Parts: sequence; structure tokens; C-alpha cells
Amino acid sequence: MANISFYGSHNSAVAVEENGKLICVIEIERFISQKNAGYSQYKISRTRPYLLLEVLEYIKDTYGIFEFENCIYSNSDTIEDEYMVKMCPMDITIRQHGDAFTQGYEKLINAKNYYSMLHHEAHAACGFYQTNYENALIISFDGGGNDGFFNIYHAENRNTIKKIGGYNIDLGFPYMVIAQYLKDIRFEPSLDLGVLIYPGKIMGLCSYGKLNKNWLPHFENFYRSKPDGPTYTNMIKKLGDEIGVEFSMSNRIEGQLSWDIAKTSQIAFENVFFELTKQYIEKYPKIPIILVGGCALNILLNTKMYNTYTKKKILFNGNRRDVFIPPNPNDCGIAVGMLLNHMKPSTAIDVTYSGIKILDKHTLMTHAEERNHKRFNMDEMVNDLIDGKIIGVVRDTSEHGPRALGNRSIICNPTYPEMKDVLNKKVKDREWYRPFAPVVRLEDVSKYFDFNSESRWMQFCPEVKKKWRKKLSSITHVDNTARVQTVTREQNQWLYDLLTEFDKKTGVGVLLNTSFNVNGKPILSKYSEALEVFDKTDMDKLLLQNIYFNK
Repeated sequence: MANISFYGSHNSAVAVEENGKLICVIEIERFISQKNAGYSQYKISRTRPYLLLEVLEYIKDTYGIFEFENCIYSNSDTIEDEYMVKMCPMDITIRQHGDAFTQGYEKLINAKNYYSMLHHEAHAACGFYQTNYENALIISFDGGGNDGFFNIYHAENRNTIKKIGGYNIDLGFPYMVIAQYLKDIRFEPSLDLGVLIYPGKIMGLCSYGKLNKNWLPHFENFYRSKPDGPTYTNMIKKLGDEIGVEFSMSNRIEGQLSWDIAKTSQIAFENVFFELTKQYIEKYPKIPIILVGGCALNILLNTKMYNTYTKKKILFNGNRRDVFIPPNPNDCGIAVGMLLNHMKPSTAIDVTYSGIKILDKHTLMTHAEERNHKRFNMDEMVNDLIDGKIIGVVRDTSEHGPRALGNRSIICNPTYPEMKDVLNKKVKDREWYRPFAPVVRLEDVSKYFDFNSESRWMQFCPEVKKKWRKKLSSITHVDNTARVQTVTREQNQWLYDLLTEFDKKTGVGVLLNTSFNVNGKPILSKYSEALEVFDKTDMDKLLLQNIYFNK
């Protein structure tokens, strides 16, 4: 019989396993097209419990699974019945599900057994069981869960993961909150929304800045002080007084000063992280390091970890020490972590393309009937890329995690110098400074980048090699780095073959790959959404499965 897991806070997700195989991961944001959506906590769904019933119906229709041996859950608590009646005005009132709902969501799921799991424990299992490691040091850190903010675990073997330490320090909130005061970062209407949006923007912006060494100790103290919602304004005022800068939301900081703040904050974030983890990394010097939690999406820190422990041969036996970050280190991976902890697989579970299938897949022929299209031809697409065309791609099952890896992607030629600006302004509706990622065949990664490992899920941002920086200007950030994705033919045959053909015709085995969405929306899940972006932006071509649409 199958097992199911359910995580209910922001980046809510449902995961299903059957007979030792991960069947699917349904990220609620992709199901309802609401970025970072929660179910019962944080960005609460207005349509629960009907939403969960629809998800269960999707699982039943798609995979034929409707009964479960075990249901593992976290952050599933609900609020009062009366409130939900007001928030969910639908034909069938919530009172028809009242008993099940007020006692917890789980009775909506047909399972024999129910049990819960802690936040960081799920993160730790999520990371470890996506590897083949026999043991590992696991660092889980984020803006907080029901078991703290910064926990450290030792995976002793494939069956046992033990907590060995932790700190009551939140590195996620202070990193994020700085963005409110920087004018280049688009202001969000509430801090609750900014929490999950600002960090990625700061990472892009800080590369334009310079470290201010005089400010650094004050920023480090700011990170150690654990600011939170009720306390951060006083703490950030204190920081401003110490460094001689006024942090004001009515007069946001701009130009070089704001960039230097972002840069110094990033370095302080890194320094405090290394300060907290040093004793554990030194205590377990010969085992891999796994980073999980929302802060593990900080690719600048990840790359510094790689450069310190993997790139350099520092172990006693001369071998490289792996640093591993899974594709879903943030809260979207908690549902998977709970399932993997239950399964305790003896070998790595690949979750890369375990996301949802196209929700309106049966409409493809209707769209083809109404629009200019051709049957897909690889050679034609390569020629379009050479000509500078921007191409949307929707194929097969979606990626799981925040990165698009070829199945829900926008693809274009990275050798066009203006491509970054066109994408940011005319397609993605993003800020000018935000970089785009390259994808390259794994065997070619060291040809173009100062990197000789796998980066399958864009976990690292090595430098672009000097001889390629001008040629690959659209994926080379201002600090000469790129958030690289590697791919093998086994992992994604279609994307690998596209890179191969593009390389044959151009001598460049790199493409620009960004997620198929627009600002403020999650990676899309419907053909209709893809066509809407296609129609409303400067995108040139659109591939839906094997049908190639032209404007």
C-alpha cells in the first residue's frame, strides 16, 4: 500500500510513495498558481479543505492511488470553523466537513495511521536520502520551524539520523529584512510576502557591492541578535546608528551605498554561518556535508562551502569532501523529507522531475487547432536559438523544487549581449540586476566554468572562465559568476541533445535557462498559462510537448 505526506505551511506540498518508489510531489503553489502558497499556515489557502480533496482526486485520477497505509504530516493545524466559512464561500459549506476539519486535516485523507514529524528533522532526511552517502554531517537552517532555527545532525548510517547540536539563531530573517530598505529591490506590500521573495533578489544585487570592513562586525552582531517580526525595527535602527546609515522604508537606500549594504550583509551571513558550524565540521572531518533548509538556497554560501571543502583537497586522506545541496532544500521539500524518513531507502531517491503533470494536458490539440504551429524539429529549434529567439518549453512532468531544469523553462542563446535585459524587462518582468543561469552538459562544465563537479540543480555559482566571459555575457553576472546547471543524457535526454546540437552548429555548448513564469507567479502548470505568457510578452516561440508554436 502507498504512503502519503503533507506539509501545511508556506511552500506547502503533498508527496506520495508506493512500493519504495516516489510517485509524485504536488507543490500547492503549482496547483493553484499562487507563489509560495500555504495550506493551513502562512499564505493560507482560501479553498481548504476542498483544495486538499482536489489534490487527492488528482492523485487518484493520475496514479490510481486513493488509500494509504501511513500519513505523515507537519504544520497542519487549522483554525476555527466559523472563520473558514467566511473565507471559503463555496456551494458546499465547510460544515459538511466540520468534524474532520476541526479535528485536523488528516481525516480527509484515507489512511490507516497518522503521525507527525518535526520541521528540521524532515529537512535533514530530505537531503540525506537523496544521496548514496553511508553517513554525513547535515546542517539545517532557515527562518524557523517547530524544532528551532539552526540544527545540526549526524547521519550515522542509512537508518539513523541524530541531532548533535543546534543554535537559537535565525540567519534567514535578518538576511531577508535588509531588502525592505534597498530601492533596487521591488517593495512587497507586506513583510510576510517579502520573507520568501527578498532573499534571492539580495543575492543578485550584492554582487554589485563592495565589502565595507568597518561595517562588518556590526552586521555580524545583527545576525547573532536574532531579530524577528516584533523586534527587528529596533535592531535595524541600532545597526544603522552604528554604521552611519539611516534605514527608512519611506526613503529607501539606492545606488552604490545600497549595493555595499547588500554585499556586507552577505559576507556577515557567511561569517556567522562558518562561526556556528566550525566545531562540527572539524569534529567530523571525513564525511560529506549536506546543507538543507531555506537558507541553503543561498548559492553564494554554497559556493564558498564548495570552494573550501570540495574544490580544495583538505582531508587527511587527500580526497575531496563532498558538499551536497538537494534540489528542494527549502520548505517545499519537507513533504518529501517526511516520506524519505519513513522509507529510509538504501540508495538515493531522485526527485528532480517528480512534480505535477500538466493540469490541462487534454487541451493541447485545441490550442494547436487554433494557432500557427509545426511538429517539433530539433534542428529548427537550434536555428531559432542561433537567431536569438526566446523559446518557452513545457514538456513532461514538472521539476520539483524552485529551479526550472528543462521541463518548465525559457531557453535562449547566451551569446546575445542584450538577452539578459530583454528577458528581465520584456518577458520575466524582473529587476534589471537579476542574473540568469546557464545549462551545460556535465562533461563540458570545466570547459566554461571554474568548476569540475556536478551542479545538477543550480546549487553553485562558480566563475565563468575568463576566455568565455565576453562570449557568454548574458549568463555571466557582474562578479563573473554563473549559477550553473549541469545535465547528463540520462537525466534529461531532450535537453542534453539540444545542447549537443547547439554546440555542433555554434561551437558553444551552453544555453541560458530560466524558469517559465513571470514575476510574482510560480513555475507554471498549464498549457493555458504558457500561452498567456507567450501572447503577452516578447517570447518568440513556444514548445508544448512536441508541438512548436509560432506567433
